Amino acid sequence: MAQKEVGFVELEWTCPVCKTRNPGTQKTCSGCGAAQPENVAFETAAGAELLTDEQKIARAKTGPDIQCGFCGARNAADAKVCSQCGGDLTQGKARAAGQVVGAFDPKAAAVEVTCAACGMKNPTAARVCVRCGAPLGKPVAAQPAAMVQPTAGGGGNAMLWIGIGVVVLLAIGAFMFFALRTENKIAVAQEARWQRTIAVEGLAPVRDRDWRDQVPADASNLSCQREVRSRSDSPQPGSREVCGTPYTVDTGTGVGRVVQECEYEILDDLCTYTVLRWGVVNTLVSDGVGFSPAWPAAQLTGEQRFGQRSERYVCVFTVDDKEYSFTLPSSLYEQCQPGSRWTVEINGLGDVVSAEREGD
Repeated sequence: MAQKEVGFVELEWTCPVCKTRNPGTQKTCSGCGAAQPENVAFETAAGAELLTDEQKIARAKTGPDIQCGFCGARNAADAKVCSQCGGDLTQGKARAAGQVVGAFDPKAAAVEVTCAACGMKNPTAARVCVRCGAPLGKPVAAQPAAMVQPTAGGGGNAMLWIGIGVVVLLAIGAFMFFALRTENKIAVAQEARWQRTIAVEGLAPVRDRDWRDQVPADASNLSCQREVRSRSDSPQPGSREVCGTPYTVDTGTGVGRVVQECEYEILDDLCTYTVLRWGVVNTLVSDGVGFSPAWPAAQLTGEQRFGQRSERYVCVFTVDDKEYSFTLPSSLYEQCQPGSRWTVEINGLGDVVSAEREGD
C-alpha cells in the first residue's frame, strides 16, 4: 500500500517530576520548569487537530530534535550549538523518531478529565485543572462493562463438556482402529462383471460471468456492472482511492506526522452473459458378465459429439459364504475366472482393499 500524508499534529509529553502534560513543542515543563528528559517519549494528545502553524510543520520536517550531551536540553535538528548552555551539539543525540504513537481521529467523542486533587471535571484537551491548577492525567475513555465471570458452581458444566469431548475422541479412535484393521482371507471368484460408459455432449445455452474484455464474441443477453478488478499502490486512470484509519508517527520534534495507508481499486465491467457450450446431455451405458466387454452404440445428431469414456471391471468373490466385490484394473480382469482362488484383504468395514490371485 502507498502511504499518504494527511497533515501534522502537535503531540505532548508528561513531566516525570510533577506529572504535568505539556505541548510537544514545549521543551520545559510548564508545571515545574524541568527540561524534558531524553527518555520521556512524546504521546498522542487527546482531541488534537491538524496543525495550521507553518513554523511548527517546517520544524517537524527538518528531522528529530537533538538532546544536548552536556545539559540535556532539546534543540532543533539544524542547530549547531545548544540554546541553553551553548555546548557543541555534535556531542548530542537525536531523539527517537518513526514510532507510531496512536490513531488520529478528530471526530472521537470528547472524554472529560476528572481532577484527582479537587474532583473538577475538565475538558478533554485540558492539561491542568481549570479550578485548582493541578496537573491532569491523560483522558481515559470509558471501558466496556466487565464480562460476568462464571460462579464456582459453573465448573460442573465445564467438566461435563470435557467428559463429552473425551468420550467422542475415544469413540473416533475406536472406529478408526476397527476400520483400519484388516485380515487376509481365501476367496473364490464367482463371476466377472464389466461396465462401459460414454458421455454424449451437445451444445446448450449456459450463463457465465467474465470481465468485459474476456466475454466471447458470440455471447448474448449481456448484463454488466462495475466491480473491483485489481488493486494498485499508485493512482490509475478511473481508479477509486480507499484509505485506512489515519495514524500518527513521531517525528522526534514534538509534532507528529499523520499518515494513512491507501490503495487504489481499479474498476471494470463484470458481465453476465449467455453462450453456447459443450456439455453432457446423455450418458450411454453398456454392462454385462464375462470377458467380452463392448462399448455402447449410439447415433449422434449434428450438434452432438462423444465425450469422456470410462470402464469398470469388478470381480465378485465369496468368502465364508459372504459375497464381496472388488474393482480390478483392466490388465487383471481376465484373471477373475470363476472358481479361481484369491487372497483378499478385508478391512473392519467389510470392504475388500486388495486382492491377489493364488499361484501368481
